[in-house]
Amino acid sequence: MFLSRSSLIKAVMIGSFLLLFGVIFFVIAYFVGKGDIDPTPSLTVGVISVCLAVLSVIVGIYADGVSKPFAEATRLVKKDLLPKRFIEIYKEKCESGDYVIARPRFDTLELLYTAYDLLDDKRGRASVIAEMKEKMKPSYKGRIAVYAADEAYRKGDIEEGDRLLSYAEKHDGSSTVAAMADAVRKTSGAAANGEPETVEKYYGGLLSASGIFKADNAAALTAHWRLYNISKNKGKEDEAKEHLTYCAENGGHTAISKAAKSLL
Repeated sequence: MFLSRSSLIKAVMIGSFLLLFGVIFFVIAYFVGKGDIDPTPSLTVGVISVCLAVLSVIVGIYADGVSKPFAEATRLVKKDLLPKRFIEIYKEKCESGDYVIARPRFDTLELLYTAYDLLDDKRGRASVIAEMKEKMKPSYKGRIAVYAADEAYRKGDIEEGDRLLSYAEKHDGSSTVAAMADAVRKTSGAAANGEPETVEKYYGGLLSASGIFKADNAAALTAHWRLYNISKNKGKEDEAKEHLTYCAENGGHTAISKAAKSLL
C-alpha cells in the first residue's frame, strides 16, 4: 500500500464531516425525546451517519492506497506495455517522504517483476525476488519460491528449479501456487529440460484462450516471443515470422519489441 498524506487527510475529512452530521442528529434526538415527538428517526439518521463515517475512511484509504494505484500499475505494465514508466513511479513512491504508508503488496511486486522481465533485466528480476523475501509475510514463501524456481530454470539449473517448486507446493498447498508451479514447469522448466513441444503447447493454449482467460498484452507478447524462438529452431520460417511480426508491432516499449524490430 502506498498512501499519501493528502489521501489520508481527504479520507479523514470526509469521515469527520459524516461523524459530525451523526452527532448533530444524536443531539436532536436527545432534545426531541424530552418532548412528545418520537426520536427514532433522528437516532436512525445519526447511527447511519456514524457508520458511513467509519466506512468512508476505510474505503477512501483502500481506494487511494491500494485499488487506484494497482489499477494504474496494471494498465502500465500489462496493457500499455510501459514497464520502465511503472518502475520509475514505483521507485519514486518508495523514496518519497510524502507517503504515510509506503509498503508494497505482493501483487505490486509481481507487477514489478513482470516489468523488469519485459525489459529483459535479470538483475532487476533478482532484486524483486530479494524484496519479496524481505518484505512479504511467511505465508508468501510458496509463491516467492515459484518465482525463484523460474529464475533457476532460466539459468539452466534444473535441479534447483525442481527443488524450489517442490518446496513451494509442500509449503503452500493452495490452488494459486499449484497453478503458478504448473505454468513454470510447462514453460521455463520444460525449456530447460529440452522439451519445446511442451512450451509450444502451453503458449498456444494461452493465446487461444478467450473471455476472462484471455491473455493480457504482456503475457501475449511473451508467448509470441517464445513461440518465435521455438519455430525458428524448428525451421518453421513462416510461423516464426508471424510471431516476430506480432512482437515488433505490438511490443510497446519493451526489450522484446526492440529485439523483434532488429530481426525483421
